Amino acid sequence: MPVRNITSAMFGGDKLDELYVTSIARVKHPAVHDLFAKEAKPQYLAGSLFKMTGLGVRGLPEPRFAG
Repeated sequence: MPVRNITSAMFGGDKLDELYVTSIARVKHPAVHDLFAKEAKPQYLAGSLFKMTGLGVRGLPEPRFAG
């Protein structure tokens, strides 16, 4: 990935063959967020949503919330 702090990943698209990955722009309180790289200033593209295609894998459909 072009950034260090990845926060989540989820398959999407009509065929569940697209991977969406979110990232964090900046960790404001590094002592509280030990799992993330401590950044003095945000990286270029940090905080972006990335879409990856052509991976050759698919996700599984999630059941709808029944209330």
